[in-house]
This record gives sequence, structure tokens and C-alpha cells, in this order.
Amino acid sequence: MKTYVKNVPPNEWVPSWPNASLNAGAVAVKSYGWYWALHSTRKTSGGQCYDIRDDATDQVYRPSSAQLSTSAAVDRTWSTRLTRSGYIMQAHYCATTTACGGWVDGDWMSQYGSRDPANAGRTYQAILRYYYRDATAS
Repeated sequence: MKTYVKNVPPNEWVPSWPNASLNAGAVAVKSYGWYWALHSTRKTSGGQCYDIRDDATDQVYRPSSAQLSTSAAVDRTWSTRLTRSGYIMQAHYCATTTACGGWVDGDWMSQYGSRDPANAGRTYQAILRYYYRDATAS
């Protein structure tokens, strides 16, 4: 799972962004992937099970794409769980500079929107709390 998570953020976040943004992204990536690993009922046309797609439908996973900055964010936040009501959250995110369409439900984080509060000195936990209603990062 950690190898998977390290090879998603550089394809979803800008690796030169502030640590708090990268950290929030690393937690969201892991939470989204973990959610689907626990809940997937998806099958290939041949009947084989799979958890998540490796394209923009789910998360953009590219083998050997890990970057130092995003891998460090994964390492810094690896012990952090994002839950709601005690359950792993399906932490959606999108690339907009403003709130994502589903953000009003408190289930989506804006990738570009995570950059600005990070630049203003907010922690990754504060960014996660802002975007994910009633979520706990523990």
C-alpha cells in the first residue's frame, strides 16, 4: 500500500508545493485507496477483482513516479488515519482552484485549494478539517 500511495501524489499534486499541502494530499490519497481496498466489488471483464483504477477515474498511479517531496509527505503522514464516525473515509479530491462540485457535502478537497492555506501557514490537519466535514485525522 505504501508503494502505491507514494506513486500517486506526484501525479495528483505539484511536488514543489508546501509541505502542508503535500501532507494533506498524501493523507487523502491513502484514505481514498484504503477505502476502496476495503469496499471494492469491482471486477475486470474477465471476472478478476480489483480495488481502484490507475487513471483519473480514481487516482493517477504511475509506477516509479514517486518524487522525494511527495514521498516525504507520505512518510510524514503514514501513521495518520482519516476517518468519519470511526470508518476510513473515501476522501475525494479534485484539481480545481476553488471548491469542488461535491465539496458542499464535505467529502471533497481541492488540490489547488490545499496549496493556498498551506502557503498561509495552515497545517495539513487544518486543511483536512476544512475540506472534510466531521472527519478525524488521527
